[in-house]
Amino acid sequence: MPNERAGSSEGAWRTGRRHLLRAGALGAGLLMASSLSGRSARAAATTSVLERPRILDGDRYPIGLWVAPPPSETTVERYAEIAAAGFTFVIGIDGCGGFCAPGETTTAENAAMLKAAHANDLAAIVFDTRVSNVQVHPPDQWRQVIADVLREYEPYPAFAGFDLRDEPHASLFPYLGGINDVLRELDPSVLGYVNLFPTYASPEQLGTSTYQEHLDRYVAEAHPDFISFDHYPLLGPSPEIREDYFHNWVLVRDRALRSGLPTWVFILACEHYGYRLPTEAELLWQVNVSLAYGCKGIQYFTYWTPPLPGFYQALVTVDGQLTPLYDAAQRVNNDHLQPVGRQLLPLISESVTHAGEATPPVGVEVFTGDDWVAATSGSPVILGRFHDGKHQNLRWLLVTNRAFDAAATTTLSLRPRVSAVFEFDPARERFVPVRTVGGPEDRSFTVDLAPGAARLYRLHTNQRDAHHVGA
Repeated sequence: MPNERAGSSEGAWRTGRRHLLRAGALGAGLLMASSLSGRSARAAATTSVLERPRILDGDRYPIGLWVAPPPSETTVERYAEIAAAGFTFVIGIDGCGGFCAPGETTTAENAAMLKAAHANDLAAIVFDTRVSNVQVHPPDQWRQVIADVLREYEPYPAFAGFDLRDEPHASLFPYLGGINDVLRELDPSVLGYVNLFPTYASPEQLGTSTYQEHLDRYVAEAHPDFISFDHYPLLGPSPEIREDYFHNWVLVRDRALRSGLPTWVFILACEHYGYRLPTEAELLWQVNVSLAYGCKGIQYFTYWTPPLPGFYQALVTVDGQLTPLYDAAQRVNNDHLQPVGRQLLPLISESVTHAGEATPPVGVEVFTGDDWVAATSGSPVILGRFHDGKHQNLRWLLVTNRAFDAAATTTLSLRPRVSAVFEFDPARERFVPVRTVGGPEDRSFTVDLAPGAARLYRLHTNQRDAHHVGA
């Protein structure tokens, strides 16, 4: 739950998302030895793809959640519900999602989570203060401390990484970089998980004068394997959204592409404070906007409703009842996000443009035509274009409805170089030919989108190697 500066019916946010549960649990002091803080970021830059954390290299699109079921509900059956809803990993945190005090999460509770996750083919990121708060030890002992903790988790196949910090102040970045360097040295398949503030956090919260500086310093000093952030756009009554939502994605996407890092994001899935409970279309819309901006992992905030003041309903109630939003998430994840996400996972985001908007949001790139699509007409859409780095005659195009409260109909006019269009069918998980209208010089096709929906297309040119890629 990122910090709020304005617009909430509860007034200004008082503290960060998981900081509500972790207050006082972690020491603020930094004991950094030059051997750790000065460790070059080259260690991160030279890590090969094969040495990246497993959770970033799987063939499933990562779909995660926070808050996991409380300790009393950490059972194989409860985690079967998580898997049935299309999730692929869970994040365990200090404070048990509000069901116990900060600092009380135990290794036994983590073990129970890992066992329940493994029984349902889920990965799990654990919170263990021995790693996240390793600064209580002299820096020359960090490696041994972390190595000892890693050995405890080796028997658990579901173990995917350590949750190090949520929404950290920039002063913590060198410390996080020290932990990430040790983890990468000991076991590069283990993720050092950190989630960042959104753009609407204050400079005092960020520890930098601008959000861009916050991102730049994070990459340079924390040596991450990925960039995860949260931004909850659904304020008050529908259709109100935050005006800086898209700009946040512009900044994160740009920093990630320049760094060669994948991006993950938290989407709003819980009614709390001034944020509304999403409809299924609004849930789908958050997913598709994120996919259009090249997101490689979607996380839900929250899954289980935490027993905290101001939190009302999520996918599961505070007493464990599945809500209609659980059913909606199950459809979104299984029927759309996972199959479409798997197609986009290995691809590289090439461009993101907004088309047809009378007043484009601040910071976005406005569509003016490119080498593949000459023009659009009709409803506003977001165009996310991707390539695979190998086939210059192919481009993937995700067309996302800009609206979550209205259907969209948009016609895309193609450049003469485009010889064929295929649409991805998530149900059959294959691309099927699209019938275009017009001649070779004025070919076009029309996209019909339900509220919040998106369609994935593959565009072919008439280059000689086009036949090598089948539908």
